[in-house]
Amino acid sequence: MVKYNLRAFGSTILGLAFGTYIILFLLNQNLSSIKFDTAFKDISTTISINLIIWTLFVKWFWKIKIFYPWLVPFPDLSGNWEGIIISTWQDKIQNPISISIQITQTFFNTQIKIQSNESNSFSVAASFDIDKERGLQQLYYSYINIPKTSIRERSQIHYGTTLLQFSGFNVTSMEGEYWTSRKTIGEIKLNKIKVA
Repeated sequence: MVKYNLRAFGSTILGLAFGTYIILFLLNQNLSSIKFDTAFKDISTTISINLIIWTLFVKWFWKIKIFYPWLVPFPDLSGNWEGIIISTWQDKIQNPISISIQITQTFFNTQIKIQSNESNSFSVAASFDIDKERGLQQLYYSYINIPKTSIRERSQIHYGTTLLQFSGFNVTSMEGEYWTSRKTIGEIKLNKIKVA
């Protein structure tokens, strides 16, 4: 599992709130005659400003590299990927199958969609496993695979799990393995498509 730096989160939240309040206090007060009603209003303004900042952080700002890894322990994998899977379907090593993957990621959620010539897969759950002590940087997810109706006689709808390994925070390639409810296993290799 991902180990969040709770001390860094706590310090950042408290530091931002305290700093915001001090700025508002100094802007709104005459230090020779402090008005307590204004000071209390500054508290509610501080809370509102901090809520806006943290909403923006969760939505967009977490992707900014300066927050890695001290505040955000996982990379931004959002974007389009291409690659291959090599399956052991029907107990035989099959020819590589070309796939395209779209990863949509927020601070709290990761969605993976895989397309091949024969089927689409959609993640139902995803999580990072990042542990410096064990040297792990992994994304794993469970998915449902829905083959095209024309081939379902030989390839039924099924569930599976994929484990992808990566390195660092500027991730451009991943590889790993998957296994399915059809008792097949396989390898998967991905490269991120560069935006022109």
